[in-house]
Formats: sequence, structure tokens, C-alpha cells
Amino acid sequence: MLDCALSTGSGAMGDEYRTERVQRSQMINEFALEHDNARRHLPPHAYQAPARPQHRSAADIASVLGLPAELVTAELLEALVPVLVELDRLRLLSEQAERRFAWLERQSDRHSVVPCLTRRAFMRELESFLLAGGDAHGTLALVQVAGIEAVRQIYGLAAGDGALRHVCANILGALRASDLVGCLGGSDFAVLLPGTDLAQAGAKLGEITARLADPPYTWLGQRIPLTPGTGLYQLRRGEGAEQALAAADRRRRGLE
Repeated sequence: MLDCALSTGSGAMGDEYRTERVQRSQMINEFALEHDNARRHLPPHAYQAPARPQHRSAADIASVLGLPAELVTAELLEALVPVLVELDRLRLLSEQAERRFAWLERQSDRHSVVPCLTRRAFMRELESFLLAGGDAHGTLALVQVAGIEAVRQIYGLAAGDGALRHVCANILGALRASDLVGCLGGSDFAVLLPGTDLAQAGAKLGEITARLADPPYTWLGQRIPLTPGTGLYQLRRGEGAEQALAAADRRRRGLE
């Protein structure tokens, strides 16, 4: 079994990113689908039939106006019933809008192929980590996997997506629940390792590299080698997320 762990760090992103267990190879695609089974073109229950008009009594009107029920006349009841119906309709629309907003916010933070954060969400969480107070420290790791674009060109989009899931599942399986993973685009992954130094992060990247190679990614019986390139950067409090990412990328390319 492969322990697949992913956390949002601050907990603000929701429990959908918490630890789940997946099996290697043949179950990676299934894991991604199960992880994302709530994704739809529209959020569940976003649109509902308008509430049916309810019978309104003098007590209902009195409770809204703060008056004794005996002061509510028939004329006043007749005049205010349409107002209460409109209030019910507006309340329903407000609830629907809140559900749509929450759903759209979740979708904007979740990668469309692999079960990790998008670049936007990852950089936001990294920025929050760098700006947080206290003595905590950490390391930013980059994992860029060569060969996935060639897989797409030769075997098709499904094969390329499967390779991304293979990479992501093996990265997640090597991490703690406190670590954060995001896909920056293409086959570039970023990992935030709170509380680790460069030596510890280097050992973790070595473990991830070994996982990617054993077992290798297989598509239609063909073993396809994927070559990861990695870079590490020791984070400093107060610096910007883009600055830290650029520094890690320079180390990945051997420029520093």
C-alpha cells in the first residue's frame, strides 16, 4: 500500500485534501477519480425549485413586525403576505449563491487532473507560511518530471494524465500530513516541507525519486521512464513566495 498524504498546512482549504490510502500503479487513476468525485459542472443542489408559497398566519406577521398577534388585522395580513413570500424567495437565492461561491472557490484551488493544489492555491499557502510569525522554518522543493510531454505526443492525452497521476501519487505517498503539494503547471510540482532543513529535504526527494522508478510508470504494457529533476531552497521568513520559487528553480537548473 502507498500512504498518500496531503495537507493544506493552515487547514483553511478543507478536509478534502487530508490523508487517503491508495495502491500503486493500477489504482492511481482510480484514486484520482475517487478523490474528486464531487467535481461537477454545477455544485450539488446549486439550483432548486423555488419554495412553494406557505400559508401565513397573523402570528407569522406579528413575529416579523414584533407586534402582538391580536393587532394584526386581516387587511394587514393580506398586504404583508406577498412581502414574506418575496423574503423567502430572496433567502433561497442567497443560499444558492453561497453554495455556488463555496463550490467555485474549491474548484479554483484543486488541480483538474491530479489530487493536489493548483499553482494559485499553492502560492497563496506558501505566501501565508512565509509571512507567519514564530520560529518555524521549512524547505521548498521542486520536482520537474521530464518525459510526460513525450508520453502525450506518442500515446495520447490519457497516457499523459496517467503519468501525472503516477508522479503525484508517489510524491504524496512519501510525505507527511503537514506537507503541502501543488502542481505549478505541466509536469512541475512544488512541495512545501515545514520544519525541515536542506539535508532532510534532500533525503525526502531521494525517496520520492526512488518511488517514481520502482515501480515505473506503465501504459498499455509499456514501461515508460520518467526522469525527475529536483531543486531545494531553504525558506526565510518575510521573503515573497515568487522569490522563493525562483530561487528553488535556479537550484533545480544548477545555476546556484
